[in-house]
Amino acid sequence: MLSASLPSYTVRSLVNYLNSYGLAREKLCSLIKVSEEQLNDPEYAIAAEHYEALFAFGAKEAGIDNIGFQFGKAFELSVWGILGFIVAAAPDVKQALALQKRYQCLLGNSGLAYHESDQQTVTMRWLSECCSSAYSVEQVITAWLAFAFQHTNSSEAPISVHFTHKAPDSLVQYEDFFRCPVIFDGEFNGVKLKADLLNLPLRTSNTEVLNVLCCHAEQRLTQKRNDASLDIIRQYIIEVLPDHVPDLAEIAQHLGISSRQLQRQFQRFDTSLTQYLDSVRLSLAVSYLTQTEHKLIYIAQALGYSEQSAFQRAFKRRFGVTPGEYRLAPVPLRLVD
Repeated sequence: MLSASLPSYTVRSLVNYLNSYGLAREKLCSLIKVSEEQLNDPEYAIAAEHYEALFAFGAKEAGIDNIGFQFGKAFELSVWGILGFIVAAAPDVKQALALQKRYQCLLGNSGLAYHESDQQTVTMRWLSECCSSAYSVEQVITAWLAFAFQHTNSSEAPISVHFTHKAPDSLVQYEDFFRCPVIFDGEFNGVKLKADLLNLPLRTSNTEVLNVLCCHAEQRLTQKRNDASLDIIRQYIIEVLPDHVPDLAEIAQHLGISSRQLQRQFQRFDTSLTQYLDSVRLSLAVSYLTQTEHKLIYIAQALGYSEQSAFQRAFKRRFGVTPGEYRLAPVPLRLVD
């Protein structure tokens, strides 16, 4: 399975938050095996398991059971790095979501944000990596709505907020903040909104600032393409999988490099395109099965399998159980030789 990571600035924001509760920075940095210099390097990536360790440590030492929710409520744009300032400068919520989709690989690979809409409602979903805890999932969803509350003039509440994990003893804090029904033990992690809320203008919209920041973000994407970054390869694979499975030449063309250069990049990471495609698809499959109500045929199509039976065979070959069996009884997966 793929190793999930987050950018240093996201982890640094959590370190700062925990430090505000009196937890020593030295102890926090030691816990996740990073220096202050690495924490302040915007290009440095930190394993998602270390981020989760910070949440668990903070919850215990600061005595805050729902620390992910509390950290999400304290949302600042810097948690999302340049992407935070880009979406804040967008003209409206709809454009902010489009920009988030384009640049989300700059936030690492700890999950996938996407949305579905019909004429009346929009469902925003967070598909986290299988190593994610309730703490980090609550932080993501809460931060989305904290951003919306801070940056729009609307007092309109969401239709509902959804989490797949078990409910806490009391929902009062959640319902007070979200101002809508909050569903735990649900079928997905995310938010349901009225569709017309996508047209809400953002108070911080600034075309000039947006152009400058997008120019910088495009340079970051170009650098990732030139470096054949696995994050940007992953994002491209996920985008095209519902339509087709990309080959080496197509991905190389997207990155603006030769097929030979791309092949060497995979070799650097002791993998191949076939192995990496497998990892991306099956890692997403696990998340879809545990965090959504989507039918197996939908998941198979989203992952680029020609038919549901091909998906089932690939999953069982890798993990020893069928997707249906795993969905009914999720257990730690073992790789089958």
